[in-house]
Amino acid sequence: MGRLKTLAQTFRDFATNHVEKPDVPAAPDGADGYAKSTKIALLLLKEEINKPLRQLEDCLNEMPEILDVSGREKSPDYSSFSVWDGEFPMQELRRLLRRSAE
Repeated sequence: MGRLKTLAQTFRDFATNHVEKPDVPAAPDGADGYAKSTKIALLLLKEEINKPLRQLEDCLNEMPEILDVSGREKSPDYSSFSVWDGEFPMQELRRLLRRSAE
């Protein structure tokens, strides 16, 4: 658990530094309450955990310490991860993953 929490914090920090306005929701009208940096951090964590999306949602909901890092009480719906995958190029995410490994 400690390793995942440390990774979640690292991913949050990288994502926050990566975007221009990290705390602004992606859809200011309230349709999507996740900030771009939160989406990126959770996508990076998804790649690290490497579970099917439905299992990932359950897994995250069982680890409140990990969700606390992202300021969430509940995991995003598994379908959100699929939508977010289309929002961010995999090259960008892999570059961040490589930086976190250094």
